[in-house]
Amino acid sequence: MARIIWTGVVLSGLFLCHPAVAGEPATVAAATAEQVRTAVGRAAGYLRTESATWLSQRKCAACHHAPMPLWAMEEAGRQGYAVDRKFVADLTEGALGSREKMIASKIIPDPAGPPDPRPMGRGVSLGAVFMAAAAPPAAALTEGQKRSLRLIAADVVTKQQKDGSWEFFLRRPPINESQATDVAWIVMALQADAACGVDAANADRGAIDKGMAWLARAGAPDDQQVNALKVLVAARAGKAKEALRANAEALLAGQRSDGSWGQTAGADGDAFATGQTLYALALAGYTTDDPAVKRGIDFLVATQKSDGSWPMTSRATPDGRPGSAKLLTPITCAASAWATMGLARLVPNN
Repeated sequence: MARIIWTGVVLSGLFLCHPAVAGEPATVAAATAEQVRTAVGRAAGYLRTESATWLSQRKCAACHHAPMPLWAMEEAGRQGYAVDRKFVADLTEGALGSREKMIASKIIPDPAGPPDPRPMGRGVSLGAVFMAAAAPPAAALTEGQKRSLRLIAADVVTKQQKDGSWEFFLRRPPINESQATDVAWIVMALQADAACGVDAANADRGAIDKGMAWLARAGAPDDQQVNALKVLVAARAGKAKEALRANAEALLAGQRSDGSWGQTAGADGDAFATGQTLYALALAGYTTDDPAVKRGIDFLVATQKSDGSWPMTSRATPDGRPGSAKLLTPITCAASAWATMGLARLVPNN
């Protein structure tokens, strides 16, 4: 992994040097490798605390407060950062240790409870999908956790449509952005199960291939999150980096003047889209030698809050229209996880 060789004045506290005026690019202070590593350390601490608090109070391994912090801390740990390994292990076991634990953590419905009368009740349990996709590598999982991935995958396969997709019921951006982003997460869950052994791989292969074929045709060319998740799916499938380049280049084209990326073409840049994009670019073979990557890292370091999180605003309301959700901890936690993954992958602690 290339070392950061950036130069420039490092300002105390790392802040935006001045607001951009019309026609002038925004200026963000250059970050050193040590500042990036400090940012990852702070973010890992925030994610551990925030996830633990949510799980304690809500009793729900939600997609934003369990899978995303789990994935981020696992990635940071693989890149040499100090993370709370016991918390990671306990979180994985608590959500995936057995069928009973999956029910207790609310990632799958309780069959003894009343059936969900809503149309989405017949769909895939996306909480389970997120947890499966974000789970540690198969080698680190217990047999009980692997059996849980098999249960999740078996349910997913039965609900796949003939065209390779799955029904889409709830638009809750950016976590549930679109049918295409849901399909990407579902395919990653199947890939996680397939990694557990030959039998699982054989059972999942047809569904994975059909899902990937559908996903390849989905999404607009400038759809930021779809392009990012396509890179993740292809990387997990073992595709050559050249096969990831088209989507990676589409991501690069959306970079803002301050180094950030936005969730949509008309949105301001934020940590969710920037972290996700940087992580995808790293998987596609980009390094800190690339000026666009360096500028994205600078943006994240410059905008991190003192508690280790990143500032976020709401996009979602219950009916899916961009707007005014009052609880910002879900999007803040998910965004901070993506930012952590992007930074840790590009600037390992070694």
